[in-house]
Amino acid sequence: MKEIKIQKADKQDIDAVMQLMMEAKQKVKDPQWFATDNRDYVEKRVKKHGFILKACQEGKIVGFFIVDIPGREKENLGYDLGYSEEKLEQVVHMDYAVVSKEAQGYGLQKRFVEEAEKRLCKTKYKYFLATVHPDNVYSRRNMVQMGYREAKQLLKYGGMPRIIMEKKKTDGFRF
Repeated sequence: MKEIKIQKADKQDIDAVMQLMMEAKQKVKDPQWFATDNRDYVEKRVKKHGFILKACQEGKIVGFFIVDIPGREKENLGYDLGYSEEKLEQVVHMDYAVVSKEAQGYGLQKRFVEEAEKRLCKTKYKYFLATVHPDNVYSRRNMVQMGYREAKQLLKYGGMPRIIMEKKKTDGFRF
C-alpha cells in the first residue's frame, strides 16, 4: 500500500469530503451507524468551528475526520453528560471518521484521533467527546483502545441509539 499522509483540510477539499460522506452513508453496514451532516456544517468546521483532517494517498483524499468545537450550542454532548457551563466551553467533539473502502484496515481512525488530540493538546479544550452506535463494534473498540470510556447511552440524531464516549485530557494523553 502507498503511504497515507494525514494533514489539515481546507475549503478546496469540501467537495471531496462531501463525496466521501455520501459514499459512506450508502455503504455502511447498518444505516443507523452513520448520521451524515450537510455542506454548511462541513464548511463551518473548515473555517472556524473546529477543523477537518484528511488522509491523502497519491493526491487523493481517502478519508477524513471532523473535529467540532460546539461551544454552548445545544448539540454540545456535554449537556447530555450534565457538564457545568465552564466545562461546556472546554468540550471538543471527535465527530466523524470516514475512510474509503480501499483505505480501510490501515488504522486511519486511530491515526486521525491521535493527530486531532495532538493538535488540541496545548489548547483550553479538556473534554473530548464522541458518539458511537452501540452495535458498531469497530469504532467502539477503537475508541476504548484510545482511552475513551463509555459515558452514557441514549438516543441522538433523530432517535438513533448512541453511546457518548468521553476522554479527559488528564486520561493519559501520550504527547
